[in-house]
Amino acid sequence: MKTVLITGANRGIGLEFVRQYLESGHRVLATCRKPRNAAALNNLLARHSDLLAIHKMDVSDEVSIEAAARAAGEEITGLDILINNAGIGIWKSFEEQEMEELVEVFRANSAGPLLVAKSFLPLMCKGQRPLLANITSGYGSIKLRDEFGTAGSYSYNASKAALNMIGKMLAIEFKDQGIIVILQSPGWVKTDMGGQGADLTVEQSVSSMIEIFDRATMTDSGKFYDRTGAETPW
Repeated sequence: MKTVLITGANRGIGLEFVRQYLESGHRVLATCRKPRNAAALNNLLARHSDLLAIHKMDVSDEVSIEAAARAAGEEITGLDILINNAGIGIWKSFEEQEMEELVEVFRANSAGPLLVAKSFLPLMCKGQRPLLANITSGYGSIKLRDEFGTAGSYSYNASKAALNMIGKMLAIEFKDQGIIVILQSPGWVKTDMGGQGADLTVEQSVSSMIEIFDRATMTDSGKFYDRTGAETPW
């Protein structure tokens, strides 16, 4: 049995991570901003009360992150997998860019995952073959920018590029602790953000990512993978 923590677990990809890990018999700590409003997550809790715990955590709020880490430390002795999934997207044109919204996206998509890793590091150090997975996006690849044309947005794409750099730095930072750090794209998924015209269901995307996490070793740490497991230039 593994112990897995998933941020942004109330819907979409995060919720599917919770579901699949529970069905495989693993212990899951699911976090989101408003647990009381997370109906689907609470339905899973009713069916898996022995394996699932739900904690309030806003990844844009450092105090909230630290409180969640303290609460988790009272429930578990170690953390095997931490999935930084929570994030937001604001889709606006060049002419519509505003400082407040730019900062909002970077707080959630870049700074938040870094501070989550910082706060949960003591628990990861006590995990079995600990792995940190930052859920990024192909839009965060500068190398592939021309292929995507105008897709994405200034704030979202740049925040994911920043997350990739943070992940690479964490891979170096955590090497001596034996923590594997993966930069993982879920692909184009049918979610509220991805839209119903996307290529993949959440079930397909998440099952592929879990397979990548399961076979990852220290030689993979700091690398950026697409959902098929192919390394992505960035």
